[in-house]
Amino acid sequence: MKFKLISARPLMGKGILNCIMRIFIFLFCATMFSSNHVRSQNAEININEDKIVTVDEVFNLIKTQSSDYMFIYPQNLFESFPKIQLKKGIIKVDKLLALALSGGNIDMTITDNNIIIIKEKEAVKSRISARQRNSQKIEIRGQVLDVNQHPLSDVNVIIADLNIGTFTNIDGEFSMELPHENFKIDFSLIGFKAERIDVSTLPDVSHIIVTLKEDLLSLDAVVVTAKKTESREGTSTYKIESQAIKQVQAMNLSDVLSLLPGNKTEQVNLTSAKQANIRSAVTSDVNSFGTAIIIDGTAISTDANMQTKNSSTLDGGNAVVAGGVDLRSITLANVESVEVIAGVASPKYGNLSSGGVLVKSKVGKSPYIVSANISSTNYQTSIAKGYELNDFGVLNSDFSFAYSSGSPTERKLFYKSFNLGLRWKLPVFENLDWNHFTALRIGHSDDGNRHEPEEVYKNEADVKSTSYQLSLSGDFTSSFLGKINYNVSGSLVNQHSFYDSYVLDGPYPIIESLESGTYNTTYTPNAFNQTRDIKGQPINFNGMVNVSQYLHLEDFDFNFETGIQYTLDDNTGSGRVASGNIAHTQDIAGSRSATFEKIPASKTFSAYHQTIIKRYGESSKQQLNLGVRYDNMLERYNLWSPRMSFSTNHNDFTARVAWGVSYKAPAMVQLYPGKSYIDYINFQYYAEDPNERLAVVTTYVYQPTNDHLKPNYSDLKEIGFDWSPSFMNLNFTYFKKDLKRGINTTSELLLLPKSVYEVVSAEAGEQPIVQPTGEVYNIPRTISVMKNNYSESTNGVEVTLSPKRIKATNTEFNFRYSYLESVVTDKGFSIDKSAYVVGDNSVRYGVYDNPLIKAIRSFGTLTLIQHIPSLRFVLTLSAELNFKESSEYIGTSLYPFAYYDTDGNYIAIPEENRADPEYADLVKDANTYTTVGTPFYSNFNLQIRKETKQGHSFSFYANNAPWYNPTYDYLGNRQTLNNKLSVGFNVTILINNKSNE
Repeated sequence: MKFKLISARPLMGKGILNCIMRIFIFLFCATMFSSNHVRSQNAEININEDKIVTVDEVFNLIKTQSSDYMFIYPQNLFESFPKIQLKKGIIKVDKLLALALSGGNIDMTITDNNIIIIKEKEAVKSRISARQRNSQKIEIRGQVLDVNQHPLSDVNVIIADLNIGTFTNIDGEFSMELPHENFKIDFSLIGFKAERIDVSTLPDVSHIIVTLKEDLLSLDAVVVTAKKTESREGTSTYKIESQAIKQVQAMNLSDVLSLLPGNKTEQVNLTSAKQANIRSAVTSDVNSFGTAIIIDGTAISTDANMQTKNSSTLDGGNAVVAGGVDLRSITLANVESVEVIAGVASPKYGNLSSGGVLVKSKVGKSPYIVSANISSTNYQTSIAKGYELNDFGVLNSDFSFAYSSGSPTERKLFYKSFNLGLRWKLPVFENLDWNHFTALRIGHSDDGNRHEPEEVYKNEADVKSTSYQLSLSGDFTSSFLGKINYNVSGSLVNQHSFYDSYVLDGPYPIIESLESGTYNTTYTPNAFNQTRDIKGQPINFNGMVNVSQYLHLEDFDFNFETGIQYTLDDNTGSGRVASGNIAHTQDIAGSRSATFEKIPASKTFSAYHQTIIKRYGESSKQQLNLGVRYDNMLERYNLWSPRMSFSTNHNDFTARVAWGVSYKAPAMVQLYPGKSYIDYINFQYYAEDPNERLAVVTTYVYQPTNDHLKPNYSDLKEIGFDWSPSFMNLNFTYFKKDLKRGINTTSELLLLPKSVYEVVSAEAGEQPIVQPTGEVYNIPRTISVMKNNYSESTNGVEVTLSPKRIKATNTEFNFRYSYLESVVTDKGFSIDKSAYVVGDNSVRYGVYDNPLIKAIRSFGTLTLIQHIPSLRFVLTLSAELNFKESSEYIGTSLYPFAYYDTDGNYIAIPEENRADPEYADLVKDANTYTTVGTPFYSNFNLQIRKETKQGHSFSFYANNAPWYNPTYDYLGNRQTLNNKLSVGFNVTILINNKSNE
């Protein structure tokens, strides 16, 4: 046999600090002492006695002592081969294979994953010749075994190019029909490392044997970073598998997304909401709202969330309103992988504008998996189990509980949650190859802040949410329609937000009016409680049917996917109720009672089609995806979303280009936010005797009509290449994402009449009698209204570089880099009160242009991965390199372009006069628009994991491991760049793990 040795050199680049190189060199040298423990492909086999064996027995001997190998060959290939005489002692694998296979005319190929494919030369030639002479379909039959030759049931067998798949039966057997041999088959099962087999390399497809190895640290190759993948779901797609999830000790989905290019490892904190922010240099609710979170084919909808403290500003308190899914609610107790669509998504995904996150749960038999994550402020435990039900399929269950406090020294902030999941896979009719999945998810969270005894002002919040989600999905084959996939899901969420404030700076006039008018009222005590209850009940229904068909013509493969989808979002909650003493809101528009169940539901009907065309050449392959999606959103908008991509591959180089349009519907709280209440005092008299106190207050109710709001619009273009020579993998992508018509709040001015009152008479012990004098003057008040004013244009570059693993020490390096430049535009304008004292008749309101915001984020992560299979140990050290992070205002002006006078008249200011002294009261402060930027700095994170032979694992992480906290000056103050050192531990125990006994 011929082996190719590849040397690896450390990658060095300008701008990397000396400390980074020193730490990496030190860690690399330290790992060299463990090289004697690292297995390479040339492993040694121990023969305990002299014996005569067959070729099949040689293979079993190799797999018993080195489970990294998998052999693929025809079932009866070695029947005529002579037996081999082995002598007691040590022999290397390559010599043992040469000895065993010397008795026949065969071809042997060893892949990078130690998959050994053996063919009989003449048989292979005649088989290929026969296939070339006809284009008849190929029937593949096979069996999937573990390393102990035991059959594996419920193995997922997928042909991604055809969008079809099946499962192995109780004997580990499967069968599939393919139009030709130019396909790859993926085999995956919970707890085992996934394998991919190229059908064109198989010597015999009538009975192939596939061996799956347990996904343990004893394997030579373990992937603990996000991996750029080819996917039908989207162009730029990153897959994060179970080993990577374990390595970062992820408590929820937010922790997993830190592995994407451009994302940082954040200090674990469950007391604040977490939202996905894909491909943007700025964090915004608009971008997060457009990110779809899809669990096992079912999208989680937040469109019906109405839990706002103040509907005028969409302030949700501790609840995420008109934003993305709170990632804290997505636990990872039984998650197999996470796939992130950062590029153009498949047309089957709609109601999104910023990509999608696909979460795939584990399906299959497994032991009890008990896990615990612990840090200084966060605690999480989980238990999961997969049950084999024989003829009734497989049942997977999981339960997790999490608790977090704001800091180790105080308990004011808190978050606790539990999640229960059940997934049942049932083969319905074998003759239809019908598989059905039933999934139930129940989650509860409690998020808020307590009243600490030392606090003077009481400000409590308690936001509770209990969700129930049921989904029915599956697939079956029809001789007429082809492969049919379906998904029907429904969810119900019980939400209760409770806010209790203890006010000490009273008294205030009590205002409880729900209608416009002027009212006599009295005063609150000096100290009083004010509470607000918000009870919501969002409901979501989602139904989807997808049909997939295939056609083969000479060198071209055509795959057609067509589907329809219907979604409904409604809220049947009792609504928002304010109680206690409702104090005067001064100049702020506030919220009071509202009923959610009367608000119309949001409905969307969708249809989509995608055609995938593939061409296979001698050493090249091309693929063209053409798709379009139609959405009838909110029963008023008819939207078309074209999406297309093209890629061409030649040997180890692939070039790709893509373009797509997508839409995100407005949330119900944006369409129907409810009434805004503006209160102002016409007359007030506060006497020592409570019976004599009187205030005359006017309430103005503003009812917005947001029929003008349109869905968000996203236009994404990208171009890139993938290069995979023998010594590395390089992925490069340039993209431009234009997010338009984002919904935000902008200020508008109302002119409200204020009457002057006078005292007519005043009796002791009674309220004075007052009446209007007839004098009325206008007072201006600002309100927040919602418009499609937000636009964000992002130019970005993403790079991932992975040199080949250094086999001598089993060491890997990985570099992820992202450059993002986002320009944010708010087409609205701002209104600010002049510098005069409030109440002065000369007060006026300036009207100002909103400036553009240009944000730049240049960030890279260099990771060293040291894996020692013989010790079942892996260590990762990541250096986060913050090259540039800045935010600046463009086209700013401190001067207004107009103002409103006391009568509410709009008066434009000529550009040449805006700096005149007569408008000095309207000039904004010089520090209003300040550029924010940080210098280059680095941060180091350490993660260590050790596994036992039984599969138990213990891991440790230290973020900012060197405890390095550089500072910089910002507006005369010293700012810290890095978080403090934070550490965490994980323990995972496998109970009744019979496969490891």
